[in-house]
Order: sequence, then structure tokens, then C-alpha cells
Amino acid sequence: MKTINIDSELNIKVIEEFKEILNTDFIFIPIKNINNVKVNLKDNVLKGQLVYEDNFTKKYSSVSGKVFKILDINNKIFLVIKNDYKEETINKRARNLDNIDKSKFLEYYKNDKVKEILKNKINTLYVNAIDDDPYNYNKYMYLKNNLKDIEGIIKCLCDNFNIEKIKLVIKSNYGKLTKNYTSSINYHKVPNIYPIGNEILLKKQIIKKDNDYLIDLYDLIDMIYDVKKNKIQTEKYITIGGNNIDMLCVLNVKKYSYLNNLLGNFKFIDKKFEVILNNSLCGSKVNAKDIVISSLVDCVIINKVMEEEVCDCSKCGLCL
Repeated sequence: MKTINIDSELNIKVIEEFKEILNTDFIFIPIKNINNVKVNLKDNVLKGQLVYEDNFTKKYSSVSGKVFKILDINNKIFLVIKNDYKEETINKRARNLDNIDKSKFLEYYKNDKVKEILKNKINTLYVNAIDDDPYNYNKYMYLKNNLKDIEGIIKCLCDNFNIEKIKLVIKSNYGKLTKNYTSSINYHKVPNIYPIGNEILLKKQIIKKDNDYLIDLYDLIDMIYDVKKNKIQTEKYITIGGNNIDMLCVLNVKKYSYLNNLLGNFKFIDKKFEVILNNSLCGSKVNAKDIVISSLVDCVIINKVMEEEVCDCSKCGLCL
């Protein structure tokens, strides 16, 4: 697999700017079948309330408010909820990790694949804290903002499972992150190359023993919410980058926010631009008016539209 040195070839710097945009007036929850909606028009809903369920997925409101309408946007159906800004939530008490044993942990945590890993005798449990795109810094920013929660769940894992050590895998340019070092968090640095965040490449780089395992930072985040906080994740980190925007930053937004509304908080260098989702090299070009922030949206690249050069010579070589 060909790799790209991000420092020397792409000159991409770590994004340190962070903003919260949680004041969305409406959320747009994508649904497949109207018959599986669990609420009625004009119903009041709580933040974290189940509003849609089918055989494959459950979806929860990220705001408190009122069911506004069911809307069709380019043949995609959305349940629209109007935010009342009261942040009224389903009343579930957070848990004290000191009182959580192995059986309770496995009961509360919902990811069966990771639970199977935890049943093993583990030498090193590596945690992939690298985003799979050179412009994406969601994981970096989550670590920077939530080290105490990460530290707590790591301690809980070590106390209850047969794990010798846990290491967060970070890129070599995450220097500011390691300054926030705590005694119970260990880091494993890898070169700042693309696509080092890819699971297959990363395993080849770091897994040296049969009882070494790799999970993702998002698995730890799920543990924090399932086991400790005991609530639904209603917010999401996304990175906004590209060469046609005044400020590169990581945002914390409400899930199911409308992307076009979020982009209203930024200034664009050129009026003509293209929007690329998730991967700067091979991501899909999209219309911001068609996109809501679901769990599948991690990075939004706003690039200038490059004018193609027209050349009289096609350089086919036939005239030589």
C-alpha cells in the first residue's frame, strides 16, 4: 500500500480550533419507513427519546422539542423535530465506575464484537485514536477535550478485565496532546503518514503478539456513554476543512443538524466551491443542502472549484 508523508508532501497541520454549534432550530432524522416512526405530529419529545425503530436501527432525538413534520428532500424522508432549547432529557442517572464490575460492564456495553475481544487474556489493548483522513481531527479533539473520561474508562477496563496495558495510538504530530499526559494513559506514536488510520495498515504497524488487540477510540466513547453516562449520544464531532474556508476547525454539533445551516457560520474565500464528504482524496462530492449530520459524516471539505486548463496540444506524442 502506497503511503503519503503528511508533513512533507501535504503540509497539513493539526487543527487546534474548536467550536460548539448546538443552537440548531430543527433536526432532520433520516427514516426509511413512516410506519416505524414512534411519535406523532405535534408530539413533545425529550432529548434522547426513541423516535424511530426498524429491524436494523434505532434513532433518538438529539433535542427536546416538538415533532414538526415529515419531509421529503430529494427522495429521502426525514422526521423533522423543532428544537425548544429546553434540553429536557430522559432522566437516567450516571453510574459510578468504581461500582462497576465485569458482569455489569458487559451487561451495559452494547458492542458484541468488542465484548468478545475483552474475554481474552490481553497483553496490549491498542486504541486507534487516528482519523482515517489527513484533514480529519475529530479523535484528536475528543481526546484533548475529554481526557478525564478516557482515563476513567481505561481504569475501569484494567480493573475488571485481564488486560496488562492499554495504549492510545496517536500520530507523531500530536505533541500538544501528550502534554496533557496522565499516569494512567499511555500513548503509542506512529509516523504521520496517510493512511495510517486505516485499521489494516495500523494492525500491520503495531500488532506484534498474538494477544495484542486493536479497538477504536469510538469503542471507548461508546463505553463511556453506555457504561458510565448511561445516556444516548446526541452530539457529534465533525471537522470542517478545505482551501475555500476562512477557518479550519472541529465542531461539536447536534446529531441530525442540517449541514447547510452549519456552513452559515463560516466565510468562504470564493463564491464557487465544492463540498466533499469524509475523505479529501476519494470522498463524494455532495450538495450541502442534501446532507444532515448523521453518524456517517465525519469530515466536510470545502474546496475551491479548480478551472481546468484548455490546451491546444493533447500531448499524445504522435507528432514526435
